[in-house]
Amino acid sequence: MNRAYRKERLDELLWRELNNIIVYELNDPRLHDVTVDRVDVARDLQTARVYITPLDEDVDVGQLQHALARAQGHLRSEIAARVQLRRVPELYFKIGQSHQQAQRVEEILDSLPAPTVELPPGSASQ
Repeated sequence: MNRAYRKERLDELLWRELNNIIVYELNDPRLHDVTVDRVDVARDLQTARVYITPLDEDVDVGQLQHALARAQGHLRSEIAARVQLRRVPELYFKIGQSHQQAQRVEEILDSLPAPTVELPPGSASQ
C-alpha cells in the first residue's frame, strides 16, 4: 500500500474519531463550541497535529489549550479502543481561527456594493 495513501486515510480516520469524541462525548464545558478542522499525521505515524477551531469569538485560548492537554490521555485511549493501530500517535493541538476569519471575509463581501453590469452599445434588449 502506498505510504502517502495510508497517511491520508489515517488523517481522515483520526479526524472523524477525534471530532466525534471532542464535539459529542467530552463533558468539559471549555470544549463546547469547538470543531476539529483537520488532523495531520507525521510521515513516521508517531505524532499527529490536531487543528481545533473555536466557534465562539470570545473563547479563552489558554483555557482551551489547558482543557485539550488534560483530555489528551483520554482521547488517545479512546482512539486506541476504536481504531486498530500498532501505536496511537501523540496528539499535538493547534488552535486556529479559521471560522472567525471566514466570518470576517463574509462580512467584508456582504458590505461591498453589488456589481452593476453594463451592456456594450448596440446590444441593449429591445
